[in-house]
Amino acid sequence: MAASLAGGPGLQAAELAIRAGVLELGRSVLEPLLAADGGYRGPRARCPAGHQAGFVACRDKRIDTVLGTVAISRAWYHCRACGHGFAPRDAELGVAGATMSPGLARMTDRAAAAVPFAAAARLAGELAGITMTGKRAGRRAEADGQAAARVIKARAAAITARTLVPMPPAGPLPDILYIAIDGTGVPMIPAETEGHAGKGEDGRARTREVKLCCCFTQTTTDEEGRPVRDPRSSSYLATFAAAAASGALMAAEARRRGAAHIRQLVVLGDGAAWIWNLAGQHFPRPPRSSTSTTPASTCTTWRNCWSSCSVTASPTGWTPGSPNWTTATSPPSAPPLAPSP
Repeated sequence: MAASLAGGPGLQAAELAIRAGVLELGRSVLEPLLAADGGYRGPRARCPAGHQAGFVACRDKRIDTVLGTVAISRAWYHCRACGHGFAPRDAELGVAGATMSPGLARMTDRAAAAVPFAAAARLAGELAGITMTGKRAGRRAEADGQAAARVIKARAAAITARTLVPMPPAGPLPDILYIAIDGTGVPMIPAETEGHAGKGEDGRARTREVKLCCCFTQTTTDEEGRPVRDPRSSSYLATFAAAAASGALMAAEARRRGAAHIRQLVVLGDGAAWIWNLAGQHFPRPPRSSTSTTPASTCTTWRNCWSSCSVTASPTGWTPGSPNWTTATSPPSAPPLAPSP
């Protein structure tokens, strides 16, 4: 048998056969495990709205999981006050109103964030041994994205209102926290640009600007003294919100990451005035900021060292190169900024 696996096709066939067998084994273990609790909570159970609902019968449901499709039978209740039914077991398993397990949903979300929905569906379906359409993958990813956005916005509002105070980062504090801010236009279908002014001659918008933020830390430098991004330290934000709203999200994320406790705060951005208006509003006294512009074909990067110069906001905002924007070279002890990896 070992000789038959010597060729690539033979090994591939063996790999796929073993993987399919392992998936089936996992599915055969998961299904009876879920069936051990049928979700019967007595003749009456509280509905999601808080009313008392009556038991109707046990109903079957098929759920796609990372191990394949499983079928379960769970107790179904009907609420007269709400006029709809529900299964308590569905909520406990995280599949209320859904036929995709939380594990498969997470897998699908990761794939949909990397490639178009149709390709993501094929990838997740192949890995889980199921059939999935692009529309299903898209609906799942968009719903989970909206849910995540609501959580992030609520957390940002709580941090801004000081009702939620982030604790200092665990372990030794990093030396520097970087906040990289930018914006770019994203091509959109006409329905998504309705009501937005465009830059073309016809005034129609074909893109919408997404505000982007990446927070990461740096503790060490390489052999040449260039800063090295700490592994697994990056967190990201992306929003179509206007600059003011996006600034609140970015500031809250920086505070969540420990901006109030880390020795140096560095804001990275290009020459866009809105970036530095946000920096001045939310981080009025950072020790250091960095700006890069690209005049013609030359790219110049400089640091504004707040210990050796000051920047004053003008009525029209901060504008690099204006009299209200003062720049200074880095002191000899400060290494140059390394390119973003």
